[in-house]
Amino acid sequence: ELVRDLAARGFRLGVLTRNAQELAHITLKAIGLDQCFAPQDVLGRENAAHKPDPDGLLQLAQAWAVAPSDMVMVGDYRFDLACGRAAGSKTVLVNVPDNPWPELTDWHAKDCAELHQLLN
Repeated sequence: ELVRDLAARGFRLGVLTRNAQELAHITLKAIGLDQCFAPQDVLGRENAAHKPDPDGLLQLAQAWAVAPSDMVMVGDYRFDLACGRAAGSKTVLVNVPDNPWPELTDWHAKDCAELHQLLN
């Protein structure tokens, strides 16, 4: 719901994963979210340095012609948050009941449904 709503509202969305890009595309299609992401905005391990290196996020910022400070990195682990911090982006921790990395987190939501509520 969150991803579909953000895409419908015109937000540009990307995926930065340590998995293979092809697997990310297969997974997005399997869960019905492939239409929410431009194919070139899904970066896998063969496209960018592994998080917490900000390389992938910086690639997306450049491709989208936006400043990293205008982006938000959403993730469920310390490496996601550290990647966002290193790029100069805001960060959101999701799918973790408590926040073990407050120094890396701008916002925390226990799950995507809660984050969706916070955005509305």
